[in-house]
Amino acid sequence: WIFLLLMLFLMSINAIKYCSPKTLALDFCGRSNSKHARLLHKFPPMGSVTVCTQLRFDSETFGLSTVFSYSIQSCANEFQLRAQVIRGKSVHLALLVHGTQGPYKKAFDHDDSWHYVCVSWSHNGGHWAIYAHDYVVGQGDGLNSTDSIGPDGLFIIGQEQETFGGSFKSESFSGSVTELHIWDRVLDSSEIFTMEKKCSPVSSGLVFKWSEAAMEIENSLTKLVTERPCQGTLIKVQLGNTERLMVETLACLHGQV
Repeated sequence: WIFLLLMLFLMSINAIKYCSPKTLALDFCGRSNSKHARLLHKFPPMGSVTVCTQLRFDSETFGLSTVFSYSIQSCANEFQLRAQVIRGKSVHLALLVHGTQGPYKKAFDHDDSWHYVCVSWSHNGGHWAIYAHDYVVGQGDGLNSTDSIGPDGLFIIGQEQETFGGSFKSESFSGSVTELHIWDRVLDSSEIFTMEKKCSPVSSGLVFKWSEAAMEIENSLTKLVTERPCQGTLIKVQLGNTERLMVETLACLHGQV
């Protein structure tokens, strides 16, 4: 048993090393009033919404920035994720809904590393939540529950829309974005935790899945192919499940996982 477990452990290390999936990352290097990506998706009205993504903030850029903005014809500030970065302090995040901004909440260190972020909002009571690495860093009620998120809007990554689809200004995002997914419902904490571990979005309610083909990327924006910056599915050694473990490990080593 000891020899078998040792072999499985070594195989697991190889599986983790060679089975790290690749993904597209968008690199917003420095402040810019032009760099952005637009999602090519026709959005329905959304009484609830969750957006999850992996973010890396430029360690040399400070101030206010807009990670993403969603605008409709009647409201340029329909839905946004905003960030506040002060030198020597952590990154703070805030949601903006129907033009009303919630409070900034401390999310994670400003350390030039990848961070997993999810934000959600519901028309039911205006409940909102911000997650960073599976932890709720901020939540509350009453954030502009007057109406659902409007349909047929434009979702822009990296810029605040002063007008419908344009008029970008200086509060642009500086850093990198990857694996941005959108759901038309509120995901619970267990779903968010599972997604980060498995590097895969929950299918129920998924209305936008990260893909280069699903975006219009502005020409000056840098596109990178990188390993998914998530924790991944680690192979757990269990004495009572050795056969299944071997199958999963071998499948991964042969590119089947």
